[in-house]
Amino acid sequence: MHRRSNRAGRSAAVAVISTVLLLLAGPAFAIAPAGADKSNARALTTTTASLSPGQSGWVSVVWTADQTVTDWSTTVSAPKGVTVTYPTTRGGADTSLYGSDTLVGTTRDFTSFKLKVPYTQTTSFQVVLTSRYSVGVGNSANGNGNGNAGNNGNGNGNSGSFTTTATVTVPVQAASGPTFTQQTTSLAIKAGSSGFERIAFTGGQADLTDFSVRLGDLPAGLEVAYPGDRASAGLNGDQTLVGGSADYVGVRFIATDLRPGTYSIPVLISYTAAAPQTRTASLTLNVS
Repeated sequence: MHRRSNRAGRSAAVAVISTVLLLLAGPAFAIAPAGADKSNARALTTTTASLSPGQSGWVSVVWTADQTVTDWSTTVSAPKGVTVTYPTTRGGADTSLYGSDTLVGTTRDFTSFKLKVPYTQTTSFQVVLTSRYSVGVGNSANGNGNGNAGNNGNGNGNSGSFTTTATVTVPVQAASGPTFTQQTTSLAIKAGSSGFERIAFTGGQADLTDFSVRLGDLPAGLEVAYPGDRASAGLNGDQTLVGGSADYVGVRFIATDLRPGTYSIPVLISYTAAAPQTRTASLTLNVS
């Protein structure tokens, strides 16, 4: 009786120890459910390049994966007031990877998207990226499985469509540098001529909407006209001078009775940033 009791006690102790070991080992003994995503596709970027209030600019997020994934598609959710734009190469509904829509296992690639930050957004904010992709059967750890139902893979093959998300911070910093730069500061025309001339501008960091130009006091013998017989000249491309971009306004100089010489003409520039504004610059007109 005594020997039997010892054997029973030893069996019970072994069972308890085995259970404890399984609990301590945790995930090492866990078996991934069938169809689970083993690609470990994930974002490496936690913070994008900074933008300024009123700026629209492209930012990017870097991704990697342990196995090759395909059909990559990313959409972005942003706070109210922040506008998201995707590359037109995919129709504008989403963005993919730079190289293609395939992320090769153990390599890196990135997605790009454009954010337009309102002037009222003066602090950093977060965007949420949702990426969808496909994993083929039989992918090996480096993405080189042959897809034959996993028979020749490394035993880690999985297949199906999967989703991963990433929350990324977009820093917001005050704009620096000039609001815009007038590139054309002088023009040369002939006395008695009548034709359109271009006055070019380059934007600063932030976008300026409702951008228009009107010339001030004119010397005797000179008249000006604006496209469409309007009271001022708008930009050629759009009414917004996008930050960092260049555009121009067209003004017709009618110098029928203007004598040769050098004249300084005020340039009245109107635009909307955080609020409507008007600035006065100058244009040197050389008449020969």
